[in-house]
Amino acid sequence: MKKFVGFLCFLVILTAGSAALANTTTQIWYFGADDVMPVPDVVNPVGHTPKLRVDPGSGTGWHPTVDGRTGVWSLSGEIDVVIPNYEFPNPYKDITISLIWAPGGVDDFMPDQPLVGVSAIPMDSMTMSVVNDPFEGTIWTQSIYSIRIWPNPPREWIAIKGDILVDQLDIKTTCVPEPATMGLLSLGGLALLRVRRKH
Repeated sequence: MKKFVGFLCFLVILTAGSAALANTTTQIWYFGADDVMPVPDVVNPVGHTPKLRVDPGSGTGWHPTVDGRTGVWSLSGEIDVVIPNYEFPNPYKDITISLIWAPGGVDDFMPDQPLVGVSAIPMDSMTMSVVNDPFEGTIWTQSIYSIRIWPNPPREWIAIKGDILVDQLDIKTTCVPEPATMGLLSLGGLALLRVRRKH
């Protein structure tokens, strides 16, 4: 009986954990070719289909190398990304954007740093913070944007603008697991604790 209860706890935790993991996406673009609509170089889960489009504006377009980095877009237009979500009615969604960039120096009108925005329907509110980490001895900076939007939408649109050089874009999303999933995790944990106490 104890073995059965232990196995049941394992299944509950495994099922709940799988459901929670299924609410995450990862997509990375290295921009290794002159392609204004590149597919992600890394995408998880397999079959997930985020879309990206580059509009260089008055920038000088794609370059194979710039200051030691390969695959770089010179931008004064915009990069647009559409990320489809798992359509769960979760209360909010976390988005982490990692952007490796440098000042562009081609457009006096645009700022020489990234402008990042998120839009979605529905989206009642949003918070955003950013950490900038310059690569010492280079022109490059890695900026990490931590964004939370309420509630979780079917998809979100991410726009990146500025007079900038863009080397790499990494976007991770996490839909908060439903209360039912969290309840399964809690029940599984309590049952496992009870089995351990009996030993």
